[in-house]
Amino acid sequence: MKKNILKWNLIALIGVLIGFSSCGEEISVEKEIEKEIEKEIVLDMPELDPDMAYSVPTPNELFAVIKETGVSYDGTILNLPVNSEKYSTKKIQALNFGVYFADLAFASSFEENASILSYFAIIKVLSDELGISNALDAAIYEKVEINLENDDSDSLLFLSNDTYFQAYSYLEDNERGSTLALIVLGGWIESLYIMTNLGEYEEGSNLVARIGEQKLTIGNLMGFMMKYQDDSNVAEVMEELADIEELFWSFEEEEGDDVSTSQEDDVYVLSGGATIMVSAEQYEKLKELVSKLRNEIIEGEL
Repeated sequence: MKKNILKWNLIALIGVLIGFSSCGEEISVEKEIEKEIEKEIVLDMPELDPDMAYSVPTPNELFAVIKETGVSYDGTILNLPVNSEKYSTKKIQALNFGVYFADLAFASSFEENASILSYFAIIKVLSDELGISNALDAAIYEKVEINLENDDSDSLLFLSNDTYFQAYSYLEDNERGSTLALIVLGGWIESLYIMTNLGEYEEGSNLVARIGEQKLTIGNLMGFMMKYQDDSNVAEVMEELADIEELFWSFEEEEGDDVSTSQEDDVYVLSGGATIMVSAEQYEKLKELVSKLRNEIIEGEL
């Protein structure tokens, strides 16, 4: 395990010094401060191996779970399609391709047909600019229009999944992993932004639990991006993620039952395992950090 070093905070220092003073011992306050500053607490974080295969959930998978928590659709928190006009660099285009795809997945999960069509259109524009339009042929967009006319929401959700995987496979097969890494990151950040803006903190709620589970995802995400960190754009974005990653690894885990697998309607469901605890303070801090990074991405300032 790699250790991420955190210094003791000032409150702990003051407590230690008060303890020494109350015992009436003759000490040098300056020396004690120096000693305590040298003390460290460690936060265990996973040691990432660039040769491993890391997997992160698609936005569709995240929102399929989120919908089950009972939250409502809110289109006002999504990235405006008109913002795409200011994305001029490949880095920003790739990040926002991921953002818009997360918005598409969110709209698809709640069967918001007007938004679905808008986000498909924007994704088509960005795919042309990124040079991945071969992965998303015209037939996909024709199917979208047909399914919208027929109000076939299940097929629309399938199409958004299909679109994502076609783009993913095309970039991977054509050795454009750095672009893929930026798309995946943009999609995950937007998904997390949406999740943290769907409701207020409520201890023990399904929404907070699903957000806590992203502690498992960020390790996979960083491992996936690590394979392409020689690309300066990927390296820069990984640095921007550092505070979010550190916060996630401060979330405590409460041991639970052994992990078990069951099958429901041809879907395998995992249950049991550790519960990841998120405090109100951690929730608000995560919301703040994610909002800052997400807004830099959609404003084209990253």
